[in-house]
Amino acid sequence: MAARGSRRRRASGFTIVEMLVTVAIVGVLAGMSAIALNSLKSRGNFSSATGDFLATLRTARAEAYARGNPTVVTVDVPTGRWWSVEDIDGNYSLAAFDPANPAPSGDRLIYSGQLPSSASFGPLNGWGAALPPPYSGIPTGYTNIVLPDGGSGGVADISVDGGSAAPNFKYCSFCDTSSQRGAITFLPSGGATFSGGPLSVGQQISLQDVLQDGGVSGSATGIIDFAIVAATGSSEAVTIQ
Repeated sequence: MAARGSRRRRASGFTIVEMLVTVAIVGVLAGMSAIALNSLKSRGNFSSATGDFLATLRTARAEAYARGNPTVVTVDVPTGRWWSVEDIDGNYSLAAFDPANPAPSGDRLIYSGQLPSSASFGPLNGWGAALPPPYSGIPTGYTNIVLPDGGSGGVADISVDGGSAAPNFKYCSFCDTSSQRGAITFLPSGGATFSGGPLSVGQQISLQDVLQDGGVSGSATGIIDFAIVAATGSSEAVTIQ
C-alpha cells in the first residue's frame, strides 16, 4: 500500500523535459524584457538629448540678449559634443576652437553637452525632404517642387548640382566640410549668424537615434531637426521621424 502511494507521489512531480521547457520559456521572456528595456532606455536617452540640445540653443540666445555679448554654440559632429560660450571679447574663431579649452581667457563657458552612445548628429544623407513651413527655406539638401497650378511635384535633391541652397552637409547645413564642426553665434540684437552654409533664412542640424532591438542599426529609429532662424535667432525642434 505504501509502495503504491510512493509511486503516485513521484508521478505527480515535474519531469526533466518539463523543467527544461520551463527554463527555456523563462529565458525567452527574460530576453524579450531586456530588449524592451533597451529600447525604452534608448528612447528616453534620445528624448533627453534632444531636449538638452534645444535648451542649449534657447539659453544661448537668452544669455546673449541679457548680457549684451555674443553667445556661441559650437558643435563637434564626430564626437557628439557641443559647448555654449559667452564670447565676451568678440573674437570667436571656429578654426581656433579647442575642445580642451572651449572658453579661452576672457570668455565664459555656459554649458557643455554630450550625446548618449545610441544617438548621433545625422543621418549623414539627411532625411530626404525640405523642412515644413515656416522653415521650408532652411537648406536640408532638398526642395519641394511646386507645379504651375500650385500642386506638389515631389522633392528634388539640390545638393547634386550645387544649387544655391545646397547645405554643407544635409544633416548640418553650416558645419565645416573638413572638421565637421559648426558654430552658431547668437547676437545681443536677437539674431543669429553661422560659421558656414548657404545664405538663407536660417540653418539646421539634426539628431538621430540609432538603437534598435538591443543593438545599433544602420537606419535611424528617430530623427529630430533643429531649425535656427537667422533674423530672430529662434530655435525649433522639428520631429521628422
